[in-house]
Amino acid sequence: MKKNFKSIKAAMIMGILLFSVFVAVTPRASAGTFVNLSSYLRVDWAENATGTPIVPRGEMRPLTLNIAYGVTSGGLFRLFTSFLLSTYIGRQVNIKLELVDWSPWCTPGLVQGTITTSVQSIEQSDLTAKLNIRVNEEAPAYGGGFIKIKASVPKIGLIEAYENEFTLEFNPAYLPLIKAELPETNAKKIGPMDTAVFPIEVENLGNARTKVYFEVVGVPDGWIAVVTDDITLDEGVGSKGTAYLTVRPPKGFGYHDEDTSIRVQMIPARAEDTSDRGDPEYITVVVESRGFSAIGIEIVLIPIIIIVLILVLLYYFWIKRRK
Repeated sequence: MKKNFKSIKAAMIMGILLFSVFVAVTPRASAGTFVNLSSYLRVDWAENATGTPIVPRGEMRPLTLNIAYGVTSGGLFRLFTSFLLSTYIGRQVNIKLELVDWSPWCTPGLVQGTITTSVQSIEQSDLTAKLNIRVNEEAPAYGGGFIKIKASVPKIGLIEAYENEFTLEFNPAYLPLIKAELPETNAKKIGPMDTAVFPIEVENLGNARTKVYFEVVGVPDGWIAVVTDDITLDEGVGSKGTAYLTVRPPKGFGYHDEDTSIRVQMIPARAEDTSDRGDPEYITVVVESRGFSAIGIEIVLIPIIIIVLILVLLYYFWIKRRK
């Protein structure tokens, strides 16, 4: 009985050795028919990694990659293939990551180029890698950005090597950035009967069509200041538009020697969705009112005229009585 068992055991070992030699010397394509072990990878963003669009001209945004690694087994001799796989369990695996392409308006960088793990009997999906990305002002708001990553695993014994490219997408955010200037002057001296007009030139430095809302804030008593409600700027640096601020000083009767500053608030918003707004920007002008105003003289003239009429009537009746 023992002799039979030893004979069977020896035969099995010899069969395995002979089959291993057969696989080793058999051409690659034929060997794969009998034994098929191959690494595989999956690379994707971690959950919520790109849930928030990336703000252009901001700091480097750290993102997390999820990596799944496993070994497929197949071929005609599945039982033997599974046995071979078990002999590789625990062997070190170096997963190499490499950036091969990306949107021209972003700057990506891998924190680690190699992830180390080991051969497992089941898929290992808890591997992660870190990637930093910065987006510049040329990135189209909510336009599709991409990063292409090549992931590879070298050949490990009879486990075939693996290499593939993964394209990962992300969105840049809207950049509500404008530049305002007063092309003529920021200060004017006028008479109390005159009007000062200030053109306000606004340039779009953002990455989408932008609607700019204007509002005059803190107008002094007696002064009148009106500004253009809004203007729309095309996408792209260099797109400009002009709004106009009109200021009228107090016009009460008498000599005026007054000056004030008028502040204009500007709020940029994405033209396609004006709820997507940026922080307010401000610009200030100074107006001086110097000179005499005849407006309101009727308030003084009416009592004078009444008094003169009364005096004339009194004089007339006094002369008539004397006669």
